[in-house]
Amino acid sequence: MSTDMIPPDARASDQDARASKHADHRALLAERIEAEIERIREARPHLASRLDRTSNLLLLQLASPPSQRPVKVRIAANGRRRFLVSSTSSGGVVYSVDPATYSCSCPDAHRRGVGCKHSLCCFILRRVSRTQRRGCSACDRGWVFSGEEIVNQETGEVSTFHNPTRCRACGTVQSPYLTDMELQKWMSSVRWVYAKSMPKHPHEYTLKHEQDEELFERVVRTVWDHGYDRAYLRRPWRSLDVGDYFVWVHTEPKPRMPVPLENTVLVNRALRVQERIL
Repeated sequence: MSTDMIPPDARASDQDARASKHADHRALLAERIEAEIERIREARPHLASRLDRTSNLLLLQLASPPSQRPVKVRIAANGRRRFLVSSTSSGGVVYSVDPATYSCSCPDAHRRGVGCKHSLCCFILRRVSRTQRRGCSACDRGWVFSGEEIVNQETGEVSTFHNPTRCRACGTVQSPYLTDMELQKWMSSVRWVYAKSMPKHPHEYTLKHEQDEELFERVVRTVWDHGYDRAYLRRPWRSLDVGDYFVWVHTEPKPRMPVPLENTVLVNRALRVQERIL
């Protein structure tokens, strides 16, 4: 059924149902985390003080929106995973935890060995996640890690960044969102204009008033709700990887900001491999 034929009350009811399901899932996850903490506390009493600090880190992980969570996963081109844990006491500092050994790069781990709050947090999250749905063949537990190659214009060094986005091949994407295939079909059907004012940062844009505005708003909603904040020109842009392109909304994202449908009059795209100053 087309979303145009769904009454507003039905849409609101469906959104409330999804929100309730998400809250139930988070509550179940919190219970499993608490049970795992108690299991470790009983088996390793000497880790009691570190488990208390770990609990605070896990609470922040559950309470934060995806883009602000302190613990993230990165998958390298060779398939190797690692955890990145943001320091809660030193702004901008990020520690790396190896899931094979749970060794951490933080000072506490260097002084005392394994068992810091960062490695314990990652261990507990991984243990708990193994009981959750693993996703489809295209993702890892519902997440897709897309690679982005960036060339530093000053040194010529090539760096690869892996950005997590929600999987849209699991059948979890529902109206008013678009699938990858629908997004690519939309991209090929609209007019793209080269941005002449920014030759050093080549990209194109498409205008809302030149196309089906309802479809355009579905594109904006899909990018905003399923995308990630990609740093470009020293500021974040809510972006989504679609085929060979970054597609992004021309509105600066803010925490808990709703989809900017009314203020978005254009959508940008650029090839995913480009030079830029880091």
